[in-house]
Amino acid sequence: MRLTSELKSQSVLLLLAAMLTLCCLATHPLFAADVPAADAVPFKIDPPFTWNRTDRYVPPDFDSFFPDDTEGGKQLDLLLEGKLQVTGIDARLALIRRGLRHCTKHRTTLLGQVGNQYIWNREQQDPRAIELMYQASASDDSGVAHYAMYHGPTVVSDRSANLVRMLMDKYPSLDAQMQQRIAWGMQTYGDKEQTRKLLLGLLSDYQRLNDSTIGAALETYQAVFKADPPEVSRFNDVGLWVIGFHRSDVSATHPRAAEILREMVTKPLRGQEEMLLEFVTRVNEGRESAVVLLKGLKARRLLVDYLEKRNYTKLDFNELFSARVLQERRLQEFARFLPEGAPASRLPAYTRPPADETYAYQAPEFVAPDYQSYFADDVPAGKKLDELYENREKLELTDRELLVAFRRGLRHSSSPNTMFGWISGALGWPRDPRLTEIFYQAIDPKGPENVRKAALYYGFGLGTDKTRNVLRALFHVYMAPPFDDTTNRNMRSRILWSVRDHEDDKYYLSTLFAEALREHARLSDVALQQADSAYKQLTGEDPPNAKEYSSRGVYLVMFGVKYASTIPASKEYLSQRLGDSPHLLTKKFREEKGEVSVMVLVRGTAGLKWMINNLQEQPALPIYFAGLLTPELIEKGDHLQEFKKFLPVEPPGKN
Repeated sequence: MRLTSELKSQSVLLLLAAMLTLCCLATHPLFAADVPAADAVPFKIDPPFTWNRTDRYVPPDFDSFFPDDTEGGKQLDLLLEGKLQVTGIDARLALIRRGLRHCTKHRTTLLGQVGNQYIWNREQQDPRAIELMYQASASDDSGVAHYAMYHGPTVVSDRSANLVRMLMDKYPSLDAQMQQRIAWGMQTYGDKEQTRKLLLGLLSDYQRLNDSTIGAALETYQAVFKADPPEVSRFNDVGLWVIGFHRSDVSATHPRAAEILREMVTKPLRGQEEMLLEFVTRVNEGRESAVVLLKGLKARRLLVDYLEKRNYTKLDFNELFSARVLQERRLQEFARFLPEGAPASRLPAYTRPPADETYAYQAPEFVAPDYQSYFADDVPAGKKLDELYENREKLELTDRELLVAFRRGLRHSSSPNTMFGWISGALGWPRDPRLTEIFYQAIDPKGPENVRKAALYYGFGLGTDKTRNVLRALFHVYMAPPFDDTTNRNMRSRILWSVRDHEDDKYYLSTLFAEALREHARLSDVALQQADSAYKQLTGEDPPNAKEYSSRGVYLVMFGVKYASTIPASKEYLSQRLGDSPHLLTKKFREEKGEVSVMVLVRGTAGLKWMINNLQEQPALPIYFAGLLTPELIEKGDHLQEFKKFLPVEPPGKN
């Protein structure tokens, strides 16, 4: 029975994977014996190491550490293909060092494996592997640098002054996720008091460090220890800090919006106006938002403390200023404050969206998204959009021009998922209403599924503002076929996840599912199950009219009978245990490799609950599967064909 075997074997596969991992470690132990001197390993990683040297700070240097060795790249490719055997940790790491620059077989995955095998969560972390990852973190390839940092320096337990200095030097250029990982690693691994001493030691030498490194150390100390370092007033004049905020009661159409927000900045800084270097406003999600650049930690603390005490005021971000922040927030007005040599932003310049434009997602009455009407059927425009993406580092378009090109070219672009990922990053903040409209029109349930999934993923995730129209459109996406797990499980779970932290949105969405369930006769069994499940997840309760449809649908439950070794014995045991219940439709027994498994069909969710409760009573029986019987499920199982007669005949037009 293929389906039963597949379900039962999942836990076995996990066990096998663990055993294979142990075998690999046995073949290549963390600290293998050194090879004989006669077999000297070229580019072997020997101490003293840069990452933990104590005489002076040496930053990572990818070009000096990793040779320009084409032949080494070929050999590393062969190793990854299983066509070359290398014995011992020294030889393995040396080959990675030799070949990384010219390796063509997923360098990022390779570095992840190095970190997982020799550093992350290891009781004894290999200093040679740490050195390799330390140096690789300086790669010009963003993927290589990211994976090296993620799986290496951020999770080292026995930290050194050099390692901490490197992390703080790189901190301003890292994305928010990696900055958070640095703090998480310091909270999770190693001696926290030793980490405290290292950060304080770095801060004690602040006069020889640049403001960005000091600012990074201050940020990290606060994140790790939830407190300011001693004598924090030493750093009153240190760092450039960028703060974004808005007031929920001030819209972008208010005639004095910018003036009101500026007054909220100047009031706490009265008498110290020189600390305010720049002030701009943006329109984000229909609200007027302020962005300020401040000089010094003192100014930052004064403003943040003031804003956090104001009603209707919310911080959008509060971070150390860097070239990365300028690029991601599209703050070209702040570029003159970057250190000399910092890169100019390559993202489209910000333009204020038109105030008089109307959008379907904001309409007072529900206007359904319409993929076919909104996106142009323009083949040349699709090619043009692909070209813009290929040359995205050199774009000279405004955000308005890019949005027009995106709308015209999406239908015939090579990869909608890639395009949505790109535009959400390029124009993510401030969120232009025209971009939100594009996301909205793209989640049309009648449009292409890959477009719908990409727009949902990048446009309406956790933390995004959602109008009633957006929530209603997401409801229609949730209730639209196809219903098979392979294509829609992630999409549906993501819709519910996206409203997790907003009670009003959860409540409104739950009312839509409750409304659909009141008309349950119009729903197919599978659509009914989806709506019922969504309501329960959103509210934690059964729908008010759950009993009305509790007998709808046929459910399959697969389980084992470990107290009987033969089919006749299993039949007798279950006959006594289950009795003659009206929930039961049929039972099927199968013996496989000395084990008896049973397939039971029950009527409706009431039958499913009864069956699960019975099997969980002592002595409990192992449940392999429990779910709605569907045509797709029957097709997956070799021995489910005879259950076709139990499938309901759905009238045409049912969802």
